Parts: sequence; structure tokens; C-alpha cells
Amino acid sequence: ETFPDLTISIPGLYKHIREKCALSLKQASKYTAERDSPRNLNIHFDIVTQWKAASVDYQSKNCVFVDKAGFHTQMMRGR
Repeated sequence: ETFPDLTISIPGLYKHIREKCALSLKQASKYTAERDSPRNLNIHFDIVTQWKAASVDYQSKNCVFVDKAGFHTQMMRGR
């Protein structure tokens, strides 16, 4: 509204956001009730316990969290 003569295409805006602002978009998805089931919580607990046994220190520089890739290795990211 402030700049009525300024126009930009959706692909142009997307390219600017990706290249200049270094942002990426992730497709949103709903969580199911199974996400917090005792079975899944036990799986997460077991994995974290194994990581602790392997001396992974969550507060130092040898651990990086990227989404939930370690828990859902068979899933493909949508975007």
C-alpha cells in the first residue's frame, strides 16, 4: 500500500527469501495422537539413553539437532 507502483512475482519473492534472507519453508503437518503414545516415548527415551552412553553432550559443540530426523529416518520431508 505504501509503494503502489512496486510489484513482485511469487517466484521472485521466493528467490529473494531463499538467496538473500537465507530462509527455507517447511510444510506444516498435523501431529497424531500416536506421537505421544507410551511406545513412541519409550523409543525416544531409549535413543537418548544410547546417546548419553555414547558421551553425546547436548550442551557442548558435539551435538546438533536437525528436526526429528533421528527418530523418523524413513520419512521424507515435504519441502
